[in-house]
Amino acid sequence: MQKDAQVCVVGKVFKPNRLKVLALNRTFNEYFRLVKWYLSFNSKSKSFLHENCYEKAKELFNLNTALIQTARDKAVEILKSFEKVKEKNSILRPKRISMRFDRRCYRFSKTTNVLTPYWLTLSLNRRERVSLPVAFGEKQKQRIEEALRGGWEFTTVEMVKRDGQWYAHFILKKSVEVPDEPETVITIDRGEHNLAVAVAISKSNPNKPIKGRFWRGQEIKQIRGLYGHIRRKLQEKSRVGKVKELKGKERRKVDQQLHIIANQIIAYAKQFPKPVIVMENLNGIRQNFKKSKKLNKRFHSLPFRKLQIYIEHKALLEGIEVRYLTKKETRNTSKTCHRCGHVAQVKGRMFKCPKCGMEYDRDLNACINIAHGVMSSMGWGSCEPPEPADEGIGAKPTPNAGSPQASTVGSSLELFPPS
Repeated sequence: MQKDAQVCVVGKVFKPNRLKVLALNRTFNEYFRLVKWYLSFNSKSKSFLHENCYEKAKELFNLNTALIQTARDKAVEILKSFEKVKEKNSILRPKRISMRFDRRCYRFSKTTNVLTPYWLTLSLNRRERVSLPVAFGEKQKQRIEEALRGGWEFTTVEMVKRDGQWYAHFILKKSVEVPDEPETVITIDRGEHNLAVAVAISKSNPNKPIKGRFWRGQEIKQIRGLYGHIRRKLQEKSRVGKVKELKGKERRKVDQQLHIIANQIIAYAKQFPKPVIVMENLNGIRQNFKKSKKLNKRFHSLPFRKLQIYIEHKALLEGIEVRYLTKKETRNTSKTCHRCGHVAQVKGRMFKCPKCGMEYDRDLNACINIAHGVMSSMGWGSCEPPEPADEGIGAKPTPNAGSPQASTVGSSLELFPPS
């Protein structure tokens, strides 16, 4: 089975001359006005906007026709995203967007120029074009070189203006082979105590969960707590500008930790034959979680969905399919004994089954129950009662003193049989 994988390669426009910067700025202002004009129609239908607004947009705005169409698409995307997250009586006020150039209005090439070999030519309107030198970091350069050799397909370029500098975000695409029939199900559960918990179950032995892994995400919690404390102190002193500056630093540090955890999860999945990763669909998780003020703050500060996006992206690059389950399919997974199926109330971090006597970490128990649900839908079920993982009656997340995983970034802990 073929699936499309995408990556984004970012390059910085390298010392453009003043006239080119003015042309980009002028086009950006016109593009932004056009997007807001499309948004004024309050329509999420591209066909409606094209039929009723396209000809008028060509008269009102001095832009390339391809840019007029990408502005329409961007307006629809902005409106759809706003509809998902909007609160009562909130008003859509876009402040910052990027300019999208598709294959009709840009050309990218490599020249013999040693200082700036990569050049991006953009068609801004019917009469104006600019050629811009683009500089890449080492990793980005490797990906671009691979694309120039045909390993990736160039799709669109998003031109982003940040702190007075222009950046080109190249969206690359290629087809990846994904197994039609997976042989290992890897379920990933999320929570406030453990940011992520993973367990694997093989088709050859569906009653035997394989060693689980825990990612506490302690570094992310520490970053959130530290910057939250700093923000409070700065707000008391009315240092609003400094607060905005810190927001970017906090986001970059958290993103780095999320990438590390996602890489570790993919490495865990790759050790099994033909894996498929299964996660819960988190739509509405923020609205449905209502606990104490302190717990709400801690829970909502954890970037569950962003971690899922990174896992899905990295998994597809490795040829691993990612599937999502609905809230209904994962109901009561932490309250159900994965060994005998008895439903009981959970107190503390351990699930204690009053029927069969099994003691298990509640997050790992939920993860195994999710895996059993996926297995049943895939026809891997069995009439025999499931065995506890690692042939133990109880299981707790215990760091292994001699294992390098116990000290990795992201607080990854591996499950070991109880002594």
